[in-house]
Amino acid sequence: MPKSTLIKKTPLMEQYEQETGNLAIWKGEVSKNFKKWKKKKKQEDIKQQKVELLTQSKIEKKKMKREIREDKVADKDYDHLIVVENLHKTYLLGTTAVAALRGVDLTIDTGDFIDIMGPSGSGKTTLLNLIGGLDAPTRGKIFLEGRNISMLSDNSLAEIRRERIGFVFQFYNLLPQMTAMENVMVPLHFSGKLSRRGKRKKALDLLRLVGLDERAHHTPSELSGGEQQRVAIARAFANDPAICVLDEPTGDLDSKTGVMVLNLLRDLNKRGATFIAVSHDAAVSEFATRVFHMRDGKLTHEGKIGGLKETEIMQLKRRQETEINKEKCKCKIFQYLFANQGRVEIPVSEIKNSIPNSIVMNLPEHFNDILQELIEENNFFGRIEGEILILN
Repeated sequence: MPKSTLIKKTPLMEQYEQETGNLAIWKGEVSKNFKKWKKKKKQEDIKQQKVELLTQSKIEKKKMKREIREDKVADKDYDHLIVVENLHKTYLLGTTAVAALRGVDLTIDTGDFIDIMGPSGSGKTTLLNLIGGLDAPTRGKIFLEGRNISMLSDNSLAEIRRERIGFVFQFYNLLPQMTAMENVMVPLHFSGKLSRRGKRKKALDLLRLVGLDERAHHTPSELSGGEQQRVAIARAFANDPAICVLDEPTGDLDSKTGVMVLNLLRDLNKRGATFIAVSHDAAVSEFATRVFHMRDGKLTHEGKIGGLKETEIMQLKRRQETEINKEKCKCKIFQYLFANQGRVEIPVSEIKNSIPNSIVMNLPEHFNDILQELIEENNFFGRIEGEILILN
């Protein structure tokens, strides 16, 4: 058989012949039965690999449950709002296991504004999804207000997301057929805690908080990108969440509009809101209270990661503009106080509302900090108590 010399017998062919008693090569050609057997064996091997990975995952979950029981026995207490311990996440792509997170440890306290920066594929969004309860870890723990959310059922996680976590997405995710007010009211419908009148009032209060109460009855198509993002922020706070997660909050905005949104986030953060953001934009880090860099599924403080949306010249120009706005803001404060001589107590919000929005939304610092700076420089005598300026 001259053709038989062209086909060499492989170990797989030998295994086939041992298992079936049939020849893998017959008259110089590969047996059709062998081809079918080979295909079936490949499918069985893939299935077995998946079973092994799932079994490993179940073992990890059992280990996590045992650790939770041990923590309860030890009466382990968490003082932080969020505690992330040794977090791992592995995705199965076909038969390949891809590690997205490789042991992340992180603590977040009430009032923090955390910014996590890093290149695409570093694991930023995966970490955000796990903290936000949108996905479950392969290994490790996530404690939210002392409760381990990494082991909760889907229904319990849905309740946590609805009641304790607010979400702001890069592309807003507003419902196009609804007005700004109706979009903000959506989370309130699911909570079922307020009457329809109460929902409308709260939605309007939140839109007023982000400076959009006059645009309450406009649909997303009638709003600019920055306005849509501010509506999304108002919606995220509808149910008074413990923490708000931000996925590329300035990713779909131009630099100027992005800074206006970041000013709003800083203002909310000063009022006690807690944020954790992932971003490519270096400008976000200037408004955050703590900044982490992420690479290869791990948090690190090493290396400088520049913003993808700003050149050094653009950044310098933006900072110069904010400093000019700061001086304008100071002048406007003096003008308002001069026009209101004789008053002893003035709400800070009243002073702030007297200043053009284009100035307030582009300041290098929080408005209250600028007001405090004027007092410390002895430009006038007084003090800030809560949200009231008391003049001496």
